[in-house]
Amino acid sequence: MLKKMNKKVFIRSFGCQMNEHDSARLKDLLIERGYAICGSPEDANAVIFNTCSVRKHAEDRVYGKVGTLGEFKIKKPGLIIGIIGCMAEARRDEIFRKLPIVDFLCGPADLDRIPDIIDKIKNGAGRIMYLEGYKSKIIPAFSRKRFTGKTAYVKIMEGCDNFCSYCIVPYVRGRERSRASKEILEEIGLLIKKGAKDITLLGQNVNSYGKGLQEKINFVALLKKIDKIARSAKISFFTSHPKDASLELFKAMRDLKSIVNILHLPIQSGSDKILKRMNRKYTVAKYKKLALDYRKIVKGGNLSGDIIVGFPGETEKDFNDTFNIVKKLQFDAAYIFKYSPRPFTKAAGFKDDVTLKEKERRHTLLLDLQRNILSNKKLLCSRPGLEHSN
Repeated sequence: MLKKMNKKVFIRSFGCQMNEHDSARLKDLLIERGYAICGSPEDANAVIFNTCSVRKHAEDRVYGKVGTLGEFKIKKPGLIIGIIGCMAEARRDEIFRKLPIVDFLCGPADLDRIPDIIDKIKNGAGRIMYLEGYKSKIIPAFSRKRFTGKTAYVKIMEGCDNFCSYCIVPYVRGRERSRASKEILEEIGLLIKKGAKDITLLGQNVNSYGKGLQEKINFVALLKKIDKIARSAKISFFTSHPKDASLELFKAMRDLKSIVNILHLPIQSGSDKILKRMNRKYTVAKYKKLALDYRKIVKGGNLSGDIIVGFPGETEKDFNDTFNIVKKLQFDAAYIFKYSPRPFTKAAGFKDDVTLKEKERRHTLLLDLQRNILSNKKLLCSRPGLEHSN
């Protein structure tokens, strides 16, 4: 057993809510094993970066942050540096080659191993790599000793079967697998008893929840079960895929008291040609109908979306179609990204034929449009007698 003074860990997360959930769970695992979580790398004996590989920019940030620790590690012998999460799965050999200061890699499905990994490295085990745990059908859960505050994440499923041509998720988090509803309800009930007031259900595509389980249940049925035990807690979820979104879901959001009326429904492009190349399995017309049905059924509901600009083959007309659909739909929030090729994906084999300069131009135009949309909504909200649609 290591001395307490040698058991201080700093954890930094990059990327999505899934990573925030995983980092919180990792902190609990380490605390249960006698580790202390500290607020800076300078105070730590082990530094862990929980990483994202969905976009190149996220990976570049990690390379930069880890690289700055080189001199610090020389001054502090015995410092352990680990990279975990999706980037560890996607860039495994490259990370060890580019960053010799990194001591271990661990995939998102192997977090339970990290306390032992740190102990082994302290005892001279050398560099360690634990990956490909995502191939397991089991989704590890928090222990009942879980630390929580007013807000908490609950993972209801993991992985994705959609294989969008640009997306690395199925290759680093595996295929879709859901947790049994009983297990989810027990976790939510415990969180509420501990004082959680805002709980977010997580899944790469929550609308696919229940597939592969022995019990016959879908996402809407799960929401109804959760609503019965939610008490005063508010329940939100992230994220939904348009191909699986339904009127049944929208009506549940309207009728269930605990469900927050916020729907994140990524559109990605306003061009049917690009959506087909992305393998998104819906058309612009279907998305528009979903958005209009949602706003009709869920009065005052918040609608947000993701958009990628500069996807291979995106012409000026394709971009204008995207611009116009964003203008028409008036998102309450939009997350706009420049396309970058991801390893393992089908699109990585496409010619990346939109220049960086053009991607940046299109990105800026959409950002400016979305800012104007939000400004106009705030102006509308500020007028006497009118309420913001949010």
